[in-house]
Amino acid sequence: MNANIGMRAAQRCCRQLGQASAEYTIVVVFAAMVLLIPDENGDVAIVKLANAMKTFYNGFAYAVSFSTTITPF
Repeated sequence: MNANIGMRAAQRCCRQLGQASAEYTIVVVFAAMVLLIPDENGDVAIVKLANAMKTFYNGFAYAVSFSTTITPF
């Protein structure tokens, strides 16, 4: 009887193998579609994201350039 229960558990486990990779593939394909397909204005989200990151980094670099440390000349 116990061997029969173990066999059923093993069969259930084998049917679930590969489930995570299928879910991961679906999520990655959906994310790629969201980032790469242009919206109604013709803008691509990944380009907007890259431009926003570039703008924020430029602001950060500008703020860091005003260092308060005293350096001898």
